[in-house]
Amino acid sequence: MGQWRQAQTGLQKFPRVATSVPVRISTVDAETDPASGRSFFRSAEETTANLSRGGAYVRSWEPLAAGRRVVITIDLPDEGELQLVGRVVWTRRALRPNDAGDLEPAGYGVEFVGGSRSELDALGRYLTGLASRATTTTAPSVSLPSAPTP
Repeated sequence: MGQWRQAQTGLQKFPRVATSVPVRISTVDAETDPASGRSFFRSAEETTANLSRGGAYVRSWEPLAAGRRVVITIDLPDEGELQLVGRVVWTRRALRPNDAGDLEPAGYGVEFVGGSRSELDALGRYLTGLASRATTTTAPSVSLPSAPTP
C-alpha cells in the first residue's frame, strides 16, 4: 500500500483554485506488463479538481503510483495548451468525504517540476483570472442608505 500513498509534507507553496480543466497525462518511464513482459507507456485524458502554479489534483479512477514522472498537457481557455513535467506525489483510490460533506473524487496529486517560464506565467494568469472572478461573484452586495430628501 505504501507505493500508492506518500505522506504529505508541510503546507502548499501555492494556493489551489478549484477548477475542472481537461488534461492529458503521459508517463515518462515505461512500465512492464506482468502478463506479456512488454514495455508500455500510459496516456490518459482526465480533468483537474483543482490547480495551482505548483501542481494539480487530477481526477482519475486509475491513479498512478506516487513517484511516477509524467508530462501533463493542460488545455487552458484563452491561454492555449501548456506542457509541464510533473511528479505524482500522492494518490487516492477511493471517494472520500471532505469537510463540507461532499465526496472528493479518486485521483492523484501532481507536483510540477519542469516547464518553460512562459507556460508557468500563462498558468499564473489563468489562475489569477479565476481567483478574481470567484471573488467578484461571491462578494456580498452592499446597499448604501439613500440620501435624505430635502
